[in-house]
Amino acid sequence: MEGGYVVCIPSYKRSHICNDKTLTTLKNAGIHSNRIYVYVANKQEYDEYLSVLDKSLYHRLIIGEKGIVQQRQFIMDQWPEGKQIVYLDDDVEKIDLSLSPRFRGKPLDYFIRNAFSDCKEMGAFTWGVYAVYNPFFRKGRKELSTELNFIVGTVYGIINRPHLRSIRVTAALKENGQKEDVERTIKYFIHDGIVLRYNRIGFVTKYYGTEGGLGRFEERIQSGINISKAFAKLYPDYGHIKMRKNGMAEFVLKKIPARIGPKDEESISHKTTKKQKKKQNTRKHSNTLKRFFH
Repeated sequence: MEGGYVVCIPSYKRSHICNDKTLTTLKNAGIHSNRIYVYVANKQEYDEYLSVLDKSLYHRLIIGEKGIVQQRQFIMDQWPEGKQIVYLDDDVEKIDLSLSPRFRGKPLDYFIRNAFSDCKEMGAFTWGVYAVYNPFFRKGRKELSTELNFIVGTVYGIINRPHLRSIRVTAALKENGQKEDVERTIKYFIHDGIVLRYNRIGFVTKYYGTEGGLGRFEERIQSGINISKAFAKLYPDYGHIKMRKNGMAEFVLKKIPARIGPKDEESISHKTTKKQKKKQNTRKHSNTLKRFFH
């Protein structure tokens, strides 16, 4: 497999949506099926998905765990340290690169590879895209941000660290996974001092559907309030609660500048290759000669 990354799609009770939305979107975007893994909750779901999904659209169908937090952790545990993992929800209809000067006209594979390359270069372990599709909100923003910005769980990538407990989502488990992506964003930022977000890139999906693992909209209102209050207690320096007109609570993150610092010993160290060191030494030597002769 070229490129090293895999695309992992957690799905629950939405076999037709998964097939017709995300899997078809990836095919149309030119992502080869041998990169794509679909994760379901149990044997019953496995049998259902096996009978519905077009087998040419994915590589493997895997029984993992029930619950989005548990499923995402199962995926991390399945793959080795340092693996590049792209997470996609099962109802993604489109990933739009057209507003990005850097990625406009390029294949989705090109964007993904470069996102992981940027992570390695900048010492980040997660990247994401803008949380809404509306081009009006995306077109005026800077291409790439490194400060504390929300990394939505619909489309994002990580460099895998399955044994690093400090980045595991825990609080959201108590509220059926509500706002698990907010908690993950905060924990990655606290640990790494940086998260990457491509603000000109958006996606089309349907938030708050009537099916799937997170329950009905009405059932999520109280859970959203509860988890937002929990975040306010756990992370008072990283955001604040905002109540929306529809009754939903949001934990709005503060725009805290990136802080690139020494990594925990559990982290992957992005070591400079011998070739890069040679280039750096050559550049230093050249600069020394210039100073000497000029």
